[in-house]
Amino acid sequence: MVSLTEIRNRLQRSFTADQADLIANLHVEMHDQLVTRHDFAELRSVVERLAKSQQQLAESQQRTEHRVEELAESQRELADAQRRTEHAVKDLAKQVGGLAATAGGNLEAYASERIPEVLAERFGFVMESCGSESIEAEGKSYEFDAVLRGTINGRPVVVLCEVKTNISESEVRGFLRIAERVRKALAQETGEADVRPLFFGYRAAVVTQKMITSSDAWLVFPRGLVTAA
Repeated sequence: MVSLTEIRNRLQRSFTADQADLIANLHVEMHDQLVTRHDFAELRSVVERLAKSQQQLAESQQRTEHRVEELAESQRELADAQRRTEHAVKDLAKQVGGLAATAGGNLEAYASERIPEVLAERFGFVMESCGSESIEAEGKSYEFDAVLRGTINGRPVVVLCEVKTNISESEVRGFLRIAERVRKALAQETGEADVRPLFFGYRAAVVTQKMITSSDAWLVFPRGLVTAA
């Protein structure tokens, strides 16, 4: 580009100095405002890059929307699977509950057969009756898994049975308290003072066994009577 001074010098050949200076300045200002081919090329490059970026953004958005749809579908499938699982768990709980009730009933039936045999072998117990029974004591009704009535050496004996697969300490304490209330009630009503609590089950911790055998109670496993260590 021709310098401002050179333009001014050329114009002074035909114009006054002030006119030449004014025209030269106007020429420079107008030239600065013109857009060259290079400017157009650079602008075109910028526009092309912008268009490419917009296209990439649109493609990325489409991929994101596709992933969102896949995620939504996965969530729906997960929700369906969870509902099916919850339904299956409820069904299983019902089945387990039914099996537990059946197992408990079978254990009580087995206890009603096995306990008289063990007491007969060990103490000469002669059974008169055996079965589940409710007994009133201190204004309350207590349900027992099995109540055996009979005699040992001619003396009336009432055996209150608690049947559990696994016998715990807390159950022993609670049952012994109930048995004592029933013993007092029967002693007042019928004179049957010889009331024996009996625990029947498959398992009991050593400390639980000692708690039972150290009290006025019997502990019977399927193999037989458990005596104090």
